[in-house]
Amino acid sequence: MIAVAMLSLGACTNSQNAIQAGRALRAVGPQSVGVLGIPHAQIGKTYRFAFPPFVNGTDTTLVVEGVKLTQVPQGAKVLAYPVYSVNDTDGYILDSQDALKDPRDMTKMPNYAGNPITVKPHKRSDFYAMAEVHVTGRIQHHLGECQITYSQKGKKYRQTLRCDFALDMK
Repeated sequence: MIAVAMLSLGACTNSQNAIQAGRALRAVGPQSVGVLGIPHAQIGKTYRFAFPPFVNGTDTTLVVEGVKLTQVPQGAKVLAYPVYSVNDTDGYILDSQDALKDPRDMTKMPNYAGNPITVKPHKRSDFYAMAEVHVTGRIQHHLGECQITYSQKGKKYRQTLRCDFALDMK
């Protein structure tokens, strides 16, 4: 299940249920090589950025259980991590701004957060996560580091994929 926020599991690093470093997800999409962003972000507005697509690079099915950004600068507040289907959103939407009369108004799309996301071997999921970010003040640095927790063969893994989201305030 995709959780709204990741749980802190630092106390169980030596147990059988410890989260291990993962390598099953392949880094694809523009976030893996460049910067997604909004050139004129404004205080009081809410923006959404897509995590890299869930692409399983292994021979074993995996289930995505949670996502989070590990780098969130002052002036930005993550409100949620909604999950969307490419079938509902007419493809993989990279970014959007809430309250725009735009075909990319993600507030009007079904949110599948809380449902398991199963990714078959060597396949890309039809579901993708976004970070819903509210600008509360002046932002000096990019948001980034997309951390994904998943299970595979009864074990839990955490993998961080490159992602870089800019809310430039010019």
